[in-house]
Amino acid sequence: MNPWLLRGTVLADRHRQLARKIARYDTHPSRGWIEQQQVRRFNEVWAYCLAEVPFYRSWRREHGLPERIDRPGALREFPPLTKEVLIARAGEIFQDGRITDAYTTGGSTGQPTRYPRGPGEGDERWVNAYLGRHWSGIRPTDPNVLLWGHSHLFGSGLRGRLAQAKRRLADRLINVTRLNAYDLSEPSLHAHYLALRERNPVSLAGYTSAVFKLARYIERNRLTLGEKSALRAVVMCAETASDADIELIEQVFKAPAVIEYGSAETGVLAMSRRGTRDIRMLWDSYICLVSDDGDLGVTTLDRRLFPLVNYAIGDRVEPSDVRDGNALAFRAVLGRQQDIVRVGSSQGILDLSAILPVHILKSYPGIIGVQFRQERPDALRIHVEADRPLDLPDVTAFFVRELSKDHPALDPRTVTFTQVAEASRTRAGKHALFVS
Repeated sequence: MNPWLLRGTVLADRHRQLARKIARYDTHPSRGWIEQQQVRRFNEVWAYCLAEVPFYRSWRREHGLPERIDRPGALREFPPLTKEVLIARAGEIFQDGRITDAYTTGGSTGQPTRYPRGPGEGDERWVNAYLGRHWSGIRPTDPNVLLWGHSHLFGSGLRGRLAQAKRRLADRLINVTRLNAYDLSEPSLHAHYLALRERNPVSLAGYTSAVFKLARYIERNRLTLGEKSALRAVVMCAETASDADIELIEQVFKAPAVIEYGSAETGVLAMSRRGTRDIRMLWDSYICLVSDDGDLGVTTLDRRLFPLVNYAIGDRVEPSDVRDGNALAFRAVLGRQQDIVRVGSSQGILDLSAILPVHILKSYPGIIGVQFRQERPDALRIHVEADRPLDLPDVTAFFVRELSKDHPALDPRTVTFTQVAEASRTRAGKHALFVS
């Protein structure tokens, strides 16, 4: 089907919404004006919550919440809406079964969580996704290669085959070539490379770990993508991106690396705009409050059957444009709140953000994946995946030398390495940072 015909029919309304949103962001409004709009939109959402959502009427009574706010930072006075609350009060939230459609998280770090989903919410999610991609020159109908994988969600039998056929048809209509991010063996990586070269897409999007492995494969085998590459951006999704990931991906694909940050329950929250470390919030769809420790709380401003108010999304960020807790930009998404590794030192136990050892080790030749097993509070085993047999004593020496530059008290005896053939994945297909 001609993509321009698709634009003029099936997606016409979405394209009009997208054009309006692009124009809104291109005016570069002041922070004061943005916050006025956020307050106005939240007060409208909150009025709906108190009138139409039984859970929030109870939530307000239980916590003595106001009817209105006068600044975005006032949302810090609202109790965090956690996944534990959503699970414990699912009956009330889903109105004893009257609401049946839901967003569902993968439950990779615990019990899956369900969030009510209303009709038409997919339109605003689509608009938000393509607003961010517009900043990199990517249009909705441009050829896109997607290194992804949710095949397990289709189910088995006839229903599963029908769901997969529907997905393939939808991909064809929107000009997407979907590659399997679950299978990253050498033959599959070569097939992915050939598909990428043959397709010559405008964008490549996928799990950060999968895109990194494909880039490492292309680099190691000295492959080329062709002189007439149309690639405008490599969009990294779903997983934290280290500086090492970004450097290699941009070097291999000769295109800017772009971070697309969001979640299953919110949709796209933020996207790189003027550089990989300039991750701009979609301020007319969300208020994002950042605590002193970097913990992120999200409030949705779009029309939703069940808005999220000061929702504890579980990630930590490094804000770069923040006032009174209200962040309009991030320098980096640091990952889950619990993504801390611990090693011994001469001064006791040393807590490290997991992204630091990942960054160090991905700079070592051949390493394409890093996972952690915390064996004791002062003992860390690191599983490394590589495209060649590794000299583990040399890996250890390299790691200790690099980490000691920032942490000279490190006790090298508390870090050990194991090479694994294949990285463990979460149920959703993401690279698991921690293994048991």
